Amino acid sequence: MSVVIATYNWSSVLRHAIRSALWQTYPALEVIVVGDACTDDSEAVVRSFGDPRVRWDNLSENSGNQALPNNRGIELARGEYVAYLGHDDLWLPTHLTHLLATVERSGAGVAVAAVEALGPPGSNVLRLAAHRPDLAYRWRPPSAIVHRRDAVDEVGGWRDYRTIVDPPDIDFADRLIERFGLAHSLALTVCKFNSAWRKDSYKLRRDDEQRLYAARIRRERLFVERELARFVWLRLRRPQQSLPTTDPVPEDLPAGWHVRQFRRIRGLPEDPES
Repeated sequence: MSVVIATYNWSSVLRHAIRSALWQTYPALEVIVVGDACTDDSEAVVRSFGDPRVRWDNLSENSGNQALPNNRGIELARGEYVAYLGHDDLWLPTHLTHLLATVERSGAGVAVAAVEALGPPGSNVLRLAAHRPDLAYRWRPPSAIVHRRDAVDEVGGWRDYRTIVDPPDIDFADRLIERFGLAHSLALTVCKFNSAWRKDSYKLRRDDEQRLYAARIRRERLFVERELARFVWLRLRRPQQSLPTTDPVPEDLPAGWHVRQFRRIRGLPEDPES
């Protein structure tokens, strides 16, 4: 199993993501961290683990999105399967075990885990994604997906956001699923801290949410049950605050529009600076 973590200049959260990959109950894995031309201490953070299963690679030019770092991770992958982990997301320890069992049981080439998508503190936003097979909603965060490594040979890799209309994660997952089918593990094993729901996230570079949740995952025996209960309570009792929004969607949607909007919310220029 190869775990690919694409990262860009946010080493504080990267540390938590790597730990959540290494605490997996699935034993045979490697972790490939690919920087999108990182200029901070991300390489030092990766090497600080001193674990031969964790490798570092850094692109020479910033591409502005996870797509090209993920492609590099696939090139370096030695495992039969590839899973992705956002550098600001966390996995529960049984994540890969559930996904691999789902793939083997179903015969599908792609499996997806249920995701808890958390809004910023105080927002009362908590959403579930990929938790029901009957939902037509197309958002399946990369941190929830596993697929066979050789599937990329047929459908192609991640596409540069500047060449497509859909966000690269949706485009890639759709192509995989159309060709190889999809199975749902139904297990909630991903905590997603969407950086596009947090204004100026790449300027502030906070890690307090990830640090808190990593500690809770390790400490609380009924973590999942408590989070599901909180989801129900928030839906019934607490009004949600608004999240950062994009501009109105144009009728003739240009290539890369979504990613440029998300970059602006995160406090980054709309395209990488040359």
